[in-house]
Amino acid sequence: MRGRKPQPTALRVLRGNPGRRPLNAAEPNHPPLSPDFPPEMIGLKARQEWARVVPALIASGTVTVADRATVMAYCIKFGEWMDASKKTTTRDAALKLMLRLAIELGMTPAARTKVHATPPTGRESTWADVLP
Repeated sequence: MRGRKPQPTALRVLRGNPGRRPLNAAEPNHPPLSPDFPPEMIGLKARQEWARVVPALIASGTVTVADRATVMAYCIKFGEWMDASKKTTTRDAALKLMLRLAIELGMTPAARTKVHATPPTGRESTWADVLP
């Protein structure tokens, strides 16, 4: 597949569907990610980053249980970046991947300008609820 990767439907809805293409009404709707437990397999610095960023991502309604691995990868790379202060190649590689994951999660200033997030309503909904 060539060209830009497709944007998630949630992101297209939050951006106001600028391309005006039909939204996927059958896209899975996952429950929010739980901030209560960082995965046990990640290190201390990664757990601290989890505790710092996950509650904000959940409050904005941008992450679900399906995003857990992406959030874990971001936190692990953050921990590696913090630990690799003297090894520049390791530190640079960890930083590059950490920033790519942060963009995927809408955690950079530029990525946030493209998202108009609202907190979850607490009720189950589908994309059919927002389709014209």
